[in-house]
Amino acid sequence: MRTALAVLLILLCPPALAQPGYFRVTGVAADDTLNVRAGPSAGSSDIGDLPPDARGIEVAGTDASGKWGRIVWEEANGWIAMRFLAPDPVPTLPGTALPAGLLCAGTEPFWSLRLSPGSASFSDITGAGFLLGFTGALAAEGSAGYPLQLSHAGGPASSQAIIRPAACTDGMSDRTYPWTVAYLLDAPGGQRFLAGCCRLPLDIGFH
Repeated sequence: MRTALAVLLILLCPPALAQPGYFRVTGVAADDTLNVRAGPSAGSSDIGDLPPDARGIEVAGTDASGKWGRIVWEEANGWIAMRFLAPDPVPTLPGTALPAGLLCAGTEPFWSLRLSPGSASFSDITGAGFLLGFTGALAAEGSAGYPLQLSHAGGPASSQAIIRPAACTDGMSDRTYPWTVAYLLDAPGGQRFLAGCCRLPLDIGFH
């Protein structure tokens, strides 16, 4: 029943997006950087820089021209020129196309979930924490891979994370994340049902 409820709720989220793409910087000199812009144009403010060997860059979408890719950058969104990017496949969770190392989080209450190939690490603002082993993945019937249910268990706790590619905001910043998650945790103290957003941080990619 809990799984069915989570699937229903996540299906009622904003329309799904195409799965984010993953890229590496190319065509930038070794002593130069790739500018991160505030908007999708070379005239927009320079708000940061990517090194010439940056990899595992998560591009959530492009502008109408397809020339600029949108990424999560610090507390907002940033834009980088797609002509300086090349596809860069990242490791995935077993039996899925979901990138390994995905970081999910929510606010009020504050919690976080790191999804590694063989485990899930959960923590929250109270100091509660669990390291759970991966037990399986299941895509929705008749779907092209999403929504995707990930199951984990370990010790006295178990959990299910239901993830899909869809624009997601955390309510605390100007970021637009490319993944949305519904998370059900069974642990000492009771059951919890949490919702949040996910992304692949640059430090998890090959940066």
